[in-house]
Amino acid sequence: MGPVLEMTGAGKILFWATLTIALVGCGTDKSGMMTALPVKDIVKAQIERMKALPTPPANPAPAVELDAATLAEGRKALEASGTPVMAVSDPTLGIATFMTPIGTNSGVITWANPAHQTVSTRNGVILATRGLVTDLMSADAPSAEQLRSGQGTYRRVNYILDGADRTRGLEMTCRLSVSKGETIAILGKSYVADRIDEVCKGAAGEMTNVYWFDESGVIRQSRQARSPGVENLLLQAIID
Repeated sequence: MGPVLEMTGAGKILFWATLTIALVGCGTDKSGMMTALPVKDIVKAQIERMKALPTPPANPAPAVELDAATLAEGRKALEASGTPVMAVSDPTLGIATFMTPIGTNSGVITWANPAHQTVSTRNGVILATRGLVTDLMSADAPSAEQLRSGQGTYRRVNYILDGADRTRGLEMTCRLSVSKGETIAILGKSYVADRIDEVCKGAAGEMTNVYWFDESGVIRQSRQARSPGVENLLLQAIID
């Protein structure tokens, strides 16, 4: 069984705070009818609410799983929003949050939460992050189709900032392996998925990314690295 949306104590507060992104995704016009609001307006409306939340602890508490009733309630609310939603957990910061799309450029979707933290992906593969610890500035990364094949060796480059705020490319050689038919659970819903491990090694060290492709070919869940010294992000595609 794969991991469910992982939360620390502070993360549970963020769970319900960011869940309101979906709940305020519609407003009421003068006729009393519900009207959709642009995602950028939804995110903007949440910024002030997020300012009142406690700062994540420097030493995060161990992750815990939300109970089944909480998961079911959360999924039902998000499904009603009509907006794509991705859950992002950052073990380094000790937070878990929902993100929604705020822009698309040449197939790259930028996802954001009310705290202005963003993750940019192409078909589920992370290409950049902003506002997280030691951000990934950009990446020469494999396509989802290449990853899904589960085989082959190739070159990957992750670009990060060094101590002098200069962009540094971490070049690695990667190989793939596949484990078929795993079952994962995301916010109270189970999926049968093929697990793809991407193991990369280079002069600066090594990293392992893990992707779970569901039966439709979507990266339903992944654990992806952004830079050395920080833990992988957990991404879960909740609402497509």
